[in-house]
Amino acid sequence: MISAEETIAGLHDSLSLRRRVRSVVQLCGAGAVVVLVGVLWLTEDRLPARALVGFAAILLVGLGVMARAVYVLRQRGHLFAKDRVIAGWIASGFAVLLSIGLALAGHGRLGLPFVPAALAYLLFTHLAKRRLERR
Repeated sequence: MISAEETIAGLHDSLSLRRRVRSVVQLCGAGAVVVLVGVLWLTEDRLPARALVGFAAILLVGLGVMARAVYVLRQRGHLFAKDRVIAGWIASGFAVLLSIGLALAGHGRLGLPFVPAALAYLLFTHLAKRRLERR
């Protein structure tokens, strides 16, 4: 049986400065990618359709990562791994989009390994969230 002290010690990890700094770095990094790709997209003339789709996908991924980082930073209390579940859904969604995009671009099944990996991570996050909620 887990004692109350061990449970409280486990909660400190989610409230740590390290986790907040990591979220700020994610927010800044994703913001930089979104700005750079957005500026590149706006300043280039006559881009091929593949490049436009690729830029749009990069912007969507960047905005998703930024939204998750803002969510983590706005929370005051323990998240009970909710942020990890959100990251799992983002990863799963974009793994499916990557797989479809690569198939449409003529690269066959190159993106298929990403889908089960992202779904496995999503399952792992759901199990971790349930375990924390039971405590």
